[in-house]
Amino acid sequence: MTDIATIGWLTVDDIVLTSGLYRQGVRGGGVLYSAVGARLWNDAVGIHSVAGRPYFDETCQQIAARGIDIGGIGRSEGNGLELWLLHESEVHKQQVPKLSSSDAVGLDGERGPLPPSYRQARGFHIAPQGPASSLANARALSALAPQPVVTMDILSDGFIDAGAYRDLAFLSCVTAFMPSEAEIHRIWGQAEIEPWLRENAVRFGCHMVAKLGERGSLVCEASTGRLIHVPALAVGVLDTTGAGDSYCGGFLAGLVAGRPLATCAAMGTVSASYCVEACGALATANPDPDERADRLRRAEAAARVLPA
Repeated sequence: MTDIATIGWLTVDDIVLTSGLYRQGVRGGGVLYSAVGARLWNDAVGIHSVAGRPYFDETCQQIAARGIDIGGIGRSEGNGLELWLLHESEVHKQQVPKLSSSDAVGLDGERGPLPPSYRQARGFHIAPQGPASSLANARALSALAPQPVVTMDILSDGFIDAGAYRDLAFLSCVTAFMPSEAEIHRIWGQAEIEPWLRENAVRFGCHMVAKLGERGSLVCEASTGRLIHVPALAVGVLDTTGAGDSYCGGFLAGLVAGRPLATCAAMGTVSASYCVEACGALATANPDPDERADRLRRAEAAARVLPA
């Protein structure tokens, strides 16, 4: 039975790194990177998405070979979401749909309802997708019984309207909300993120997570407003694509396992550390359990609670 399911866009990416390295036809998307991040900690992970018709068979084969359930992946009639991922620095990148790409938001309608086999999952991650679809999924998942753990990430690129997220009432439907620091600045106009995280964690009873890129993450505990900073692990970085999504998957796996919040953030940090060492979600290492446990110990040891 699927224990964790991720919901969102699968993509086929052409990645251009600042080094000049170019990778063509890399399977990606937040739904895949988050599934791979969760799969490092949980053996029963599935994906709910659609893949473009020209790529469907190969994409499903590659994902299944990673040990991820593909029962929730449908076939799109078009090419699916085809992106250029253009890295301008280690932290700044653009996602640009190709001329041959399907409409991103239109793919949300093709995904269809949650497969029956996923409805009893203990945890769900709402990966980047159209805002209307994100919010509808949050409402639908929060109504499931027994109520699952639900985490949510967003996308604020130019090809979607992120304004729908400004009203934070949807936080009452999710267990943890996980935007990036840049998204908090851009969408909610917050010059200082710590008071904003505390205010909304207490107001909505929702864990608030700010992804800080190379500086790690800032996690605010639901209801109490306790802030924890977990630095990124020092590893050899090849490609930062999908690091934040992988973090979300590891974090969700920790919540589903009932781990303390700092440990959840450390698990996300470990998942992200393996992601950035590779180019592409499916190239991410499957680490030896002892090596993974060592990284987790280092990440937990570096975590610190910030003063109130």
